[in-house]
Amino acid sequence: MSVYLVGAGCGSPGLLTLFAAETIAGARHIVYDRLIHPDLLQMAPKECEFYLVGKKENNHTLSQDGINELLVRLGRSGDTVVRLKGGDPFVFGRGGEEAEFLEKNGVPWRAIPGVTAAIGGALCAGLPVTHRDVASAVTLATGHRRFGADTDEEELFWKDIAETNGTVALYMGTSNFMGVAERLVYHGMPPQTPVSVIQWGGWGRAARIDGTLEDMGRTARDGGLPSPSIIYIGDAARVRVVPAPGKLQGMQIQICRPYPKCWEVGRSLEAMGADCYGLPLLSPEPILLDSETRSELERADWLVITSPRGAPELKEIVEDLRRIRARVVSIGEGTSSSLRSMGIVPDYTAGGSSEELAKILRTFVMPGERVLFARNERASDTAFDAVASRGAVPISLSTYRMTPREVPGLEIMREQWMSCGVDAVIFGSSALVEEYERVIGTPPESAAVIAWGTVCADAVRANFRREALKMTTPDMEGLVRVLERVHQQL
Repeated sequence: MSVYLVGAGCGSPGLLTLFAAETIAGARHIVYDRLIHPDLLQMAPKECEFYLVGKKENNHTLSQDGINELLVRLGRSGDTVVRLKGGDPFVFGRGGEEAEFLEKNGVPWRAIPGVTAAIGGALCAGLPVTHRDVASAVTLATGHRRFGADTDEEELFWKDIAETNGTVALYMGTSNFMGVAERLVYHGMPPQTPVSVIQWGGWGRAARIDGTLEDMGRTARDGGLPSPSIIYIGDAARVRVVPAPGKLQGMQIQICRPYPKCWEVGRSLEAMGADCYGLPLLSPEPILLDSETRSELERADWLVITSPRGAPELKEIVEDLRRIRARVVSIGEGTSSSLRSMGIVPDYTAGGSSEELAKILRTFVMPGERVLFARNERASDTAFDAVASRGAVPISLSTYRMTPREVPGLEIMREQWMSCGVDAVIFGSSALVEEYERVIGTPPESAAVIAWGTVCADAVRANFRREALKMTTPDMEGLVRVLERVHQQL
């Protein structure tokens, strides 16, 4: 096994390489920074251990020497270790230093590149770092030089930057850009040189500020340059092409659904310009069934599947699916798709909610028939009660339960919510509402609360004393329609 120095890219997990995704999925230890997208950690196996070592200004969780020693210790364990860094590990991420230390101590390592913020962030914001008319070269530099650097060496560095042709992309320069601007002007760079500052490049919330070297120096002096940002200096900063914004551009959204649903929804919404944070606070755990309970399935007249994860559980209940003689009803198209993948074609598909499921059952179930629900231990009783009202026999077969799950990266999620806000919180079930209250607290007053169904909306009202927004249909289209309305009001 090896220590993998992995670039997490900038912004959405959609920018992660396939090689990086496969490596994270096989990791036993992940050592990560603050600028990664926290959802990336959910791709790791359940037994993975996580180590936050990210640095903030004047607040280092672990020194660089401490990080180096940690990587060596973990690397000697024989397990797969991932050192996950925002952007690219060898572009101002100290990946080179870590590789040297690992090699010096006899620990094998490999590197997986990532989309560095200076390139990916500029592209997403419409700033071409090279352009035939204005810039034939790009220089990546840092505005935060190593402590104790020789003064003459420092001046020579800034003289070289001032004389550079093309675009200069400056990392970690916002806090001291006033001094940087003064040095560059001193060494001959015109005060009117175009400058752009791109904050959170690659994220849906990315922002761009344009000006001149002189302007930005004054702004930095007044504390007006945001962080984290990349500063672009040169004529390319004069070029402003604007990518088409997504319909949810810039929205900050929490998604409370089990994994991988929270991941799938998050990536779909990020394609529309949002920034999403998956909160899989609960995880499904199979329930072992005895032979008597299993036989209920073979005697049933109707089989009701209330979630996509309930479908695969059938294989655990009945070894030969051909022995199922019941008519099959699924709660929605996602569940039906899961059933079809197993060779079972549902007789009826509801509209995605407990209410729609109840409507179908009230219409077709006859008195005296046995209706078996393969479902979550805490599933809604709306459809169950509808069967009883028809004089049929409802039977609950709990095939799985939802158990609390620790969400990796929650620390950096909280930091981002504090700095960037939350515009919407999506709940997929009443149980997730309760677990959110226990782990996170109360949704921000400024955030819209969206419930995936009436039962879930009732839980929002009971737990948070506020009304949830109703989805016209309990699917992605219905969710997007609600989010579009919220976005228009921001």
